[in-house]
Amino acid sequence: MRTSLSLRARRLQTPIAVLAAVWLFAGPSRAIAQQPEAAPKQAVVTVRGMQCPFCAYGIQKQLKKLAGVARVHVELEKNQAVVTLAPGATVTGADIQRAIRKAGFTPGKIEWKTAP
Repeated sequence: MRTSLSLRARRLQTPIAVLAAVWLFAGPSRAIAQQPEAAPKQAVVTVRGMQCPFCAYGIQKQLKKLAGVARVHVELEKNQAVVTLAPGATVTGADIQRAIRKAGFTPGKIEWKTAP
């Protein structure tokens, strides 16, 4: 009788071990796959010295050269540049300020937001 019980126990151990292994490896990957992508960030930068659409175009052109910039919108009336970064971009505030200076303007404060 002990032999048959031992044989049954062994037969059950294999499927249980397989199920445990599947659960162990499949569970975390499913959780990782369900995580949403990080929302893109936006930098709203005050720009001093903009007077005309050509000024805005020059700033926009320099900011778009930065690797990781997805979109640039310059608001002449508000003296602001809105820089939307691609997810995972490593553009810093210093990079943005440097690009604005390269365009010939003075960057002001930068406010970081989550892109809508």
